[in-house]
Amino acid sequence: MAGGISPNKIITIPLEDYNSDHYFALLYQSMLNQGWDIGYFDHDGIIAYTPISWASYSEEVSARLKGNTIVIKSECVGYQGLFTDYGKNKKNLDLLLGEITVAEYQLQQNLEQTTQELMDAVPENQFLNLSDPPMAGKEQLRGFFSPIIPRKKYIVTPLLVIVNTLIFILTSAAFVILPKLLFKNNVGDDTSEKIYMLLGFNNRTHVLNGEVWRLFTSIFLHFYFLHLALNMIVLVYVGSLIEYKLGKWNFLMMFLFTGVISSMFSVMWHSTEISAGASGAIFGLFGILLALLSTNFYERSARKALLISTAITVGINIIPVGEGIDHAAHFGGLLSGYILGWIAYWGFNQKNLFIKKWGIAFSGLLLTVAFVSYGVVFMPHYQVKEYEALIQKFDVTSNEINNDFYGESSDRQVKLDSMEKRGLPHVAELKKMAVELTNFKLPHDRKKRALAQAKIINLYCQYYNLLYLEFKEQDHYKYRPQINDITAQINVLRSKYLN
Repeated sequence: MAGGISPNKIITIPLEDYNSDHYFALLYQSMLNQGWDIGYFDHDGIIAYTPISWASYSEEVSARLKGNTIVIKSECVGYQGLFTDYGKNKKNLDLLLGEITVAEYQLQQNLEQTTQELMDAVPENQFLNLSDPPMAGKEQLRGFFSPIIPRKKYIVTPLLVIVNTLIFILTSAAFVILPKLLFKNNVGDDTSEKIYMLLGFNNRTHVLNGEVWRLFTSIFLHFYFLHLALNMIVLVYVGSLIEYKLGKWNFLMMFLFTGVISSMFSVMWHSTEISAGASGAIFGLFGILLALLSTNFYERSARKALLISTAITVGINIIPVGEGIDHAAHFGGLLSGYILGWIAYWGFNQKNLFIKKWGIAFSGLLLTVAFVSYGVVFMPHYQVKEYEALIQKFDVTSNEINNDFYGESSDRQVKLDSMEKRGLPHVAELKKMAVELTNFKLPHDRKKRALAQAKIINLYCQYYNLLYLEFKEQDHYKYRPQINDITAQINVLRSKYLN
């Protein structure tokens, strides 16, 4: 089995005295016999794509003339789980070599005539060519360190991987150093959150309060090593497919634009969560690729193979399942990428050189600024932190009231004084809290919960006031039905909204 980010299998066939055109004619016939889609054929080689099946979502099989040899390669088009091809590429080559024997028998009487007819039928300008194949970037991923080595047609992607990795190392060190420098011995439950904010992670409250730069910085920040590693692997895969097609500067701009937009989607969707990571921008690149594959930007055979493999990869990863995954950012990146992909296609087809060179970047910038501006201006500023602080205050006050009304003292006057001097003022505080709860701006679910909690607090106030009257008047029967009814209402509300 072949492995790697782009698994492939290569064999070299020495031609010796065999005519190269004749051998390509045999390969052509063999690929047709297998039902493969041929995207390119000429004197220098051939490119074909295997059909889609349950076992495979297409491989690219190419043959190139190198001196007096034919180099035949089968390479996976789509992303492969566990970085292995499960023997698919070897199987393709074995089938091809076996079929050549059949083709040779079929064409033995008129091989030269068939070869001449094929070569005469080759159009002057084919959509594909061997010097610029659809997977030119992926072909450079050979060797363990190849994904992080910049080279022609693959420059920005490895630099992004290096930058993200270096930033992760620095932020990991910061998590060790900053608590000792800034917080010393005062490390609390919110220390990690404070450090995340210092380092530039994304958060709704901070962004809507003017710290829009977090939409950019959070693209290059990751929570843990596996988070970084998985994102960088997929970045290498999709970057190797489209960087050279978009051009390095367009590719970089598209990565940043979709990254910022996906960060804004995260801000819009989440109320208090801290978010970060390059995955939104990576899904943006997939969106761009899907958009381009929806056009004639790629040759038909290559387009079909890439479209299915990309759709499968995106479909598996976009499913909103799993804790700690920012699905909003993924969806936002994919959607914005698809729109920017059509903008890129429009730009590439412009005759005006200025528009062709700058139109894509300018249009992407305009879209990004417009979307972020809309989010900052029109998204509500939720008061989740204030709400959570008030609930904590309620818990403390409730405990104090409980002590005021159910203290251990057996002296009636002491207990009555406790209710009147401390308990009832605390009950008045609870009433104010109930009013505050109803006025908070909160996400729908939390608002619903807050309104239920306000009702419960008001019921508690009634409960304690009746308890005070019952104790003061020493009449156990007068207020007990009301007390029991309020207790039942509280239990129903707690069961329905708070459990």
